[in-house]
Amino acid sequence: MLKVVVLEDEEYNREFIKQLLDEIPVVGEVWTTASGEEAIMMVKKHKPQLVLLDIELSGDELNGLQAARNIYSFDKEVCIVFVTGYAKYAIDSFEVHPYNYILKPIKVSKFREMVEEVAGRINSENRGLDDMLIIKNKSGMYHLYKERIMFIEIHNNLALIHSTDGIFESHLTLAEFEEILDPRFLRVHKSFIVNLKQVKQTRGIFDRSYEIEFYDYEPKALMSRYKYPEYKKRQGL
Repeated sequence: MLKVVVLEDEEYNREFIKQLLDEIPVVGEVWTTASGEEAIMMVKKHKPQLVLLDIELSGDELNGLQAARNIYSFDKEVCIVFVTGYAKYAIDSFEVHPYNYILKPIKVSKFREMVEEVAGRINSENRGLDDMLIIKNKSGMYHLYKERIMFIEIHNNLALIHSTDGIFESHLTLAEFEEILDPRFLRVHKSFIVNLKQVKQTRGIFDRSYEIEFYDYEPKALMSRYKYPEYKKRQGL
């Protein structure tokens, strides 16, 4: 859900914008203020994805453009949209790379379209992030595509992430990996987590344990007999 901060000094317009936002399903929390300083504090505290700013504020030390400059200095990812009745500010506003510029009186359909567009963009970016596993270790930071991960094993108290891009080391525990990985991954052994989408076949070996083979990847993982029932259920067997 989209989080939004609104800077508007006229109470009627502030409440009108808040009402419009509340009626849009993709919008979650909304914070409103008439103060540029407070808007900056709200962005720092709540980390919204969208900030709506009136440029010309009466009786405020900071106008909307100045507030935008401040916000842009510490958050270059937030979508800044100016909502104002003064088109003359359009050129000056480009220095903070606004996402859009809406003139008053607000056209409801255009406003709604803009907000839904921002939400769609944010969701798209998040989906991309959700498909990455970011691993930090003493050698640096690795960004791994989850779909390319075959399995993760613990060896000598170190996690080895087996991927088609190579084998990467991590000091995270398997319990910690379980917290950050999505349902396509399953812990099948005290020392192994596997990507269920990459399993080619399983076969029984000694002591009623199982060996797991993967598509186009030679190393294999182990599955304990205690985890086999859950594995069958998750695989629809």
